[in-house]
Parts: sequence; structure tokens; C-alpha cells
Amino acid sequence: MKVVCTASGTRYGLMQPSHSAASTLLLLAGPAGDALTIGPYCRAGMLLHQQGWNVVSLDLPCHGADRRPGEPEGLSGWAARLAAGEDIAADFQRRVNDVLAHLAASGLADPGRLAAAGTSRGGFMAFHAAAGNPGIRAVAGFAPVTDLLALSEFRGLETNPLANRLALVNAADALADRAAWITIGGQDERVSTEKAIAFARALSAASQKRLLACDVTLRILATPGHASFPDWHDDAAAWLRDALAPTVQILPRPGHPQAVSCTVIPPLRQADGKPGLVIHLYGSGGSHRFYNLMRPPYGLLRRLLPERGYRIVVPELGPTHWMNAQAIATLDAVIEGLIGAGEADPARVHILGTSMGASSGLVYAMRRPGVVRSVCAVFPVTDFAGWAAQFPDRGVSLAQAHGVTPEAAQAAFRGLSPLNHVPAFANMPVYLLHGDADGVVPVRHSRDFAAALRAAGCPVTYRESPGMGHDDHIAACWQEEILEFFAGARPVALSLS
Repeated sequence: MKVVCTASGTRYGLMQPSHSAASTLLLLAGPAGDALTIGPYCRAGMLLHQQGWNVVSLDLPCHGADRRPGEPEGLSGWAARLAAGEDIAADFQRRVNDVLAHLAASGLADPGRLAAAGTSRGGFMAFHAAAGNPGIRAVAGFAPVTDLLALSEFRGLETNPLANRLALVNAADALADRAAWITIGGQDERVSTEKAIAFARALSAASQKRLLACDVTLRILATPGHASFPDWHDDAAAWLRDALAPTVQILPRPGHPQAVSCTVIPPLRQADGKPGLVIHLYGSGGSHRFYNLMRPPYGLLRRLLPERGYRIVVPELGPTHWMNAQAIATLDAVIEGLIGAGEADPARVHILGTSMGASSGLVYAMRRPGVVRSVCAVFPVTDFAGWAAQFPDRGVSLAQAHGVTPEAAQAAFRGLSPLNHVPAFANMPVYLLHGDADGVVPVRHSRDFAAALRAAGCPVTYRESPGMGHDDHIAACWQEEILEFFAGARPVALSLS
């Protein structure tokens, strides 16, 4: 860590990467030095710094060099400043913005890839920093203070206008377009688990009101008291990395009319030859910015794939594409573009899909034999005709995606169903994961497809989770096996028609 000073005199601590225009994490915990050097406060920062991020910290109000002579230290100092009518959040926002502008002007920080994180009081100020800077796109809080009046240091300030206004629920509108991660123990009486829940609800409501697809992750864990554990920071570091993963335009061969917006998570190490490619297809209503793989149940897999030399690509196919002709052409363009640029091994192209994405991955694989090495499908529809008959409203969306009339829908759905095209999977390993309590896509879709694949001698792995519904949490305990499934799939030659 080195100490840097802006032109206007704001001091901050910096862990600088070895390259310029990097992603930047504002990490907060008390004095700047504590946030960058003491565990577990510094853990997420250390992990991201190893992956090429800037990590920066400032003294919180009344901590370190920000403490004024004769002033109480820490939270007692915050209470004294509020009682005197001083807006501690506004002043901190000013200092944060000065530092981030300094980093961008110095060429060290990419202003489009800024995040903030903090523990307890640091989490409180991390969310306020983001509320005062729209460039901060993702915020993680570990057992965060969300309302100062929950703390014993602020007794007597219940009617103080500033103390009330600074509750994070009042910043929800300003944060409605950000990605937010909150982890807290289920019985945290120090900062109040219930107030953290109320803040997460306010964020979600503000996002929905503005018709935004804001990603709000709230993890309430069975840990006693006010604490923060290393694995919380490990998971959040992977989430922050993915939340700021750059959107790129993947350009296919010269002259091709289609450019595709994708979120790309690059490999962290280069395997022998070109990296493997895992294309993630999200569920209905998702996008390349808000997708299943970015959620906590996939955190380990999301971290291990790049570590093992895979490139993860999430292409923008639309919220309800169901692998129609346009989506197939788009995915063709993505694969062609990556292989043509030398950024993917054409013999190691895999699909990881969830729900609509799982169904769509199977459809793409059967329509493009030889292109995809393997498919992992998490609660897929495999019998579209049966599914549409059982759930007519969902059949309408499916028919619209494929441009078929109600009269022609059943015949079209039978032709689309992977269950009716088992021979197409003769040389393609398939991994199916389903919960037996799934009420959205009944478990028979995976059971029947797995049985048909086995009967035909096709390579299939089927895992069924008792009591699980249509929920991403089903993937949590299967992540390492999914990784080994991709790694064990024997390479094949590319055959794009």
C-alpha cells in the first residue's frame, strides 16, 4: 500500500495494479490502512488486486487522519458531528469523488468499472459513496450498518433530521440501477439484521418501480452476533469481478452484419493452446448484464472456470428468445467471432444454460451438431409441446418467440423439443440438473430426456435434487462436478454450417 494525495489535498491509500485503466474497488473499514492491510477487511481487495484491480481506501469520518483534535473517535465522532448539524455522508462523498477523479485523470482507473465494498460502518459509507457517484456500479456490504439509529452510539439522536435521513433506505432511489450484495448474520443485534433486510427490500422496490433489472443479493447466514467471515469476502470478490465484467462487442468475420453485445469474463491463466469457451445462456427475463451465473449459488464455478483457463461469455439474445432463428444466428456470430479472433479453442466450446437458457442450449446443440462439445442444462424444458399444453400462458411466449400461429404451435413445438431429437446428442455429453419439486418446469423434462439419452447410448449425467424447486440454489452443491464435466468432455473438431 502507498499513500497518495490528490491536488486538492485528499489523502488515500492505494494498491496499484501493474497496468493502467484497471477496474477499481473502493474498500472501506475504518482508517484506510486497516481496510487495505487487516483481515478480513482487506480480503476481497487482496483477491481482486491479484486479478489486476486497483484497490483504494480512505479514512472514514473521524478515523485516522480525518479525526479532528479533541473530537471523539469513530462512531462517537460521527454522532458528535451529526449533533452539530454536519452531514458526514456528503463530506465523505466529496472526498471519494475527488479520489476517483484523480485515479481516472492519472490513467490508473477505468471510470466505467468502479465498485465499492465495506464492512460494518465501512459498508454504510460504501453505499453512500455509490449514491453520490453514479459511476460506482456495484456495492458489497459485509454486516453493514444500514441505519445509524440502530447503534448504541447514536442514542439520543432519534429526532435528529440528519441521523434519520442518512438511513440507507432513503438512498434506495439513487442506488436503484446498481448491483448490490449484502451479507449479514441472522442475529446481528449490533447493526440490526432486520434493518439490512428492509434496505434490501427498498432497493428491490426502487428498481422495480423504475423498471430496472437491478441485481440485489441478500445473504442471511446462520452466524451469531456482529461478525464478518473470510468466505463472505471471497464470494463477494467473485461477484464484484463479474458485476464489473466488461461488455464487449464481439465482431464475427469481416463483412458480417451482426455484432453482439456480450459480458466476457476472461481466463485468469492460459492453458496449453487457446482457452476453452463456456457460453452461459440465462433464464427468461435475463440479459447479458443480469444472468443466473452471476448469482451466489454459482460463485465457486464462476471463479474456478477462469482459474482453469476458460473464457466465460454471456451473449445478449433477448429476454424471451427461446433459441429462435435470430438467437441461433446470434450465437453463431459469437462463436465465429471468438474463434476467428483466436480467443477460444474451437474444439472446447461448451454451453451452460439455466431454465430458458438450458432449453435453448439443448436446441442450439441439436441444430448445430459438431459446434458444441458439451451442454450443462439446469432445469431445462425438453418437451416443448407438453410444456405448452400444461402451461398455456408460457406457450404463448414460446409461440411468439418462434413466430408460429396457435394452429401450428403444437407441430412446431414437437419439432423444437430435444426429447424428439435424441440422435443429435449421440456424441455430445449432456449434464442435466433438476429439482423434484420444480413447479415451473416439472422434473419429468429432465427425467424423460435422461432416460431417452441412456436408452440410445448417448453420454448423459443426470442429477436430481430432492425438495428443490425452480431455484438457482440447486446448483450450489454441484458446481465442482459441473466444472469436471466440462473438463472431461473430449475435444471435437468444430463444424459450423
